[in-house]
Amino acid sequence: MPIKKHINLNQGSFLNPANQQIVVNLASEDILNLITQELKTRYSPETQKTLLEESSKLLPNFVFQELLQRQQQVVDINPDSLIVVSCQIAAEVDDLGFDLNVEVYFVVGDTKGQNHFRANQIVLWSNIWGDEEQPFDLEDELGEQFWTSYQIQLLFDEKEQQTIELELSQTDDYAARLEFSPSLKRFSPSIVPFTDNDL
Repeated sequence: MPIKKHINLNQGSFLNPANQQIVVNLASEDILNLITQELKTRYSPETQKTLLEESSKLLPNFVFQELLQRQQQVVDINPDSLIVVSCQIAAEVDDLGFDLNVEVYFVVGDTKGQNHFRANQIVLWSNIWGDEEQPFDLEDELGEQFWTSYQIQLLFDEKEQQTIELELSQTDDYAARLEFSPSLKRFSPSIVPFTDNDL
């Protein structure tokens, strides 16, 4: 007789029996606080100097030169002036945990009073697989879906449910731009990739 694989869901996650989706309850304020604190730390003069020194050793020369050029465009930043203007969030789950991929756009001022529009891709991580709270035999509940694909439903600021704890695991810095979409009649932010020749 095969041994059933018992997996428990950690605090802040639960299985919705109606649609067989794993529900993750997130706190908007916690996400914004984590992102803002990370960006302020990342754009401090000390961190920028350290990042450039490390990048010069690890990156190919042409990538480092472009990074250096972008860094010189954003000099003497005042991290306390940073304002987050847009966040785009996508979620992924795997055998190890839960990733919240956030594309964040923000404005930050320098000491000369000039504002800079920037973007970061930030990964927030949490372990939804735990053995302390809310045990479920997910294999029995989900059947074949257990082995093929988990579906996650994001729940924001649900006061009746405990929120999941997030940790910051990765941050990538990019220049950003606003593009006008005539059909939508609005500006949409987008990341300027390192391979963009328009810089």
